[in-house]
Amino acid sequence: MYVGENNDYSREMRLRISPERNAFLVEEEKPGGIIAYKEISPTELYFAINSSYVCTDLLHSGMLPEHCLSIAMNSSEKRFVLWYPERYADLIYRETELPHFPIPRMVFAIRMLDTGRVVDCAMGVVDDEPPTPETRMYHYPLANVHPDARVCTGNNVMPKYKNPQALRHFPRYLLGLPCNDDLFDRNHNRKGLDHRALLEHLRDKPPEYYYTDILVPNGSTLNDFISRR
Repeated sequence: MYVGENNDYSREMRLRISPERNAFLVEEEKPGGIIAYKEISPTELYFAINSSYVCTDLLHSGMLPEHCLSIAMNSSEKRFVLWYPERYADLIYRETELPHFPIPRMVFAIRMLDTGRVVDCAMGVVDDEPPTPETRMYHYPLANVHPDARVCTGNNVMPKYKNPQALRHFPRYLLGLPCNDDLFDRNHNRKGLDHRALLEHLRDKPPEYYYTDILVPNGSTLNDFISRR
């Protein structure tokens, strides 16, 4: 049986960089002073190193907030997706307070630094059902939300939390920030109402009314929302 050379990796190998050819030269000195070399591209070197590295380090999340659907993290930040069970929120439109205002089923994406400071957030509307990756999503019918679901928070300073569990309070905080007509789109409600008229129309309706008369599907799923960057 043929035995491959240097299978035990006991012989020295050298890696040389060739800027002119945009390549790496791998040199190996064989018995008898013979030097063999192979030219590889930077991409080949990357995949060779990446495939040989197995990380056994674990990043611990700590206690997670209630209704956490997903978490992604590294050494500098954590990204949470929360399902929000509440059906009413205290809203503020310009100078008008709208206490106990009906809302549809909501999900929130939160990016938090290792300092505990929230630096980015998004929110979306999901079907009124137990959440799954295929759960259908809708356009947020009110204002201050970008097309990619990021929330415009204006000049408001995002809160800082000592531990991830406290993030359960963040959706209520975010919904309670004063809003205006920025980013409002009347095509995102089936009635075609402007923002003020829509708020007046909804304030005495049950949360289920969103699904029968208001919401417009946006063509995405909960899995799309979770995997967004």
